[in-house]
Amino acid sequence: MSENSWVHWLKNEGFKVFLTKHKTGEEALTYLQEIIDKNNIDILHLHFGIYHGIILNCAKSLGVKIFVHDHMEFNPKTSLLKQKVYCALTSLRYKINKISVICVNERKCKSYLFANRFFVPNGISFIRNVTKFATREDMRKKLGIKDSQKLCLFLGWHLHTKGIDIAFKAVEKLSKSNPDIVLGVVGHSGTPSDESLKSIKEFTNVDPRSPFIRFLESTDDIFAYHKAADVYLSASRTESFSYGVLEAISQNTPLVVSDIPATVWSHSYDKAFVYPTEDYNSCAKAIEQAIKLDRNAPSNSNEFIEKYSNIKYTVLLCHDE
Repeated sequence: MSENSWVHWLKNEGFKVFLTKHKTGEEALTYLQEIIDKNNIDILHLHFGIYHGIILNCAKSLGVKIFVHDHMEFNPKTSLLKQKVYCALTSLRYKINKISVICVNERKCKSYLFANRFFVPNGISFIRNVTKFATREDMRKKLGIKDSQKLCLFLGWHLHTKGIDIAFKAVEKLSKSNPDIVLGVVGHSGTPSDESLKSIKEFTNVDPRSPFIRFLESTDDIFAYHKAADVYLSASRTESFSYGVLEAISQNTPLVVSDIPATVWSHSYDKAFVYPTEDYNSCAKAIEQAIKLDRNAPSNSNEFIEKYSNIKYTVLLCHDE
């Protein structure tokens, strides 16, 4: 099993990293118990749900304090009432098994009615496994973005949740009067497959091969992307807590954001432009306003950095498929 760059980075920072192919069953539980015993682990923090079912059924036998980290918002395609009922029922099982819950989203946190729960918003880290951020000029040159062009950065890995259809329609509308506008889409590789392009076209009713759309490769150096951009667009229909919004603010980049509850905190940013969710015409107008701003002009971005960079975490166990 090959080790990713983040694994090397964690090891270099002094953390122990354990990789496993065991995802279910007795083997996975035995492997996990061995790691706990050999490393004197007192707290088990589950950020993703791969071991969730196993641990939920065997929580008391592991002999550690367990925290389940729910970093998702409610699914916009499913009944909100049903999801809240599910959270409440799950919280009963957590209480019985003495499992605590950490939620990134405050609204969802309240739905875990019976569990010991904590609302902890995400924080921003400038270290990650990137030692040097590329400059705006270097990154734009690498991406082939001309000085005259306006780059609208968009993280759109999930078509519906991230509102890629709103982003496409808004920029398509703008491109008719401003041919220099470019939507840089991260989340589908720099060269999406024909099947992926077909799915995107069917969902958005916009040709993803249009000249105003550019698919960008994913990168660890996401801050360089935000520096290269003239505006960052968050067209999400739902979010738990948007890293992308916070990262854009940290680089003093103008921001266009849908008016969903989870991103209300960003509205006080000096360079934020808010539009009604689902309204691509209003989104286009907001982008038009944002790209007129001087991205180097001062803002209150430092206030956000100070507030959201003070959260520190300890890595206890990492899993890689």
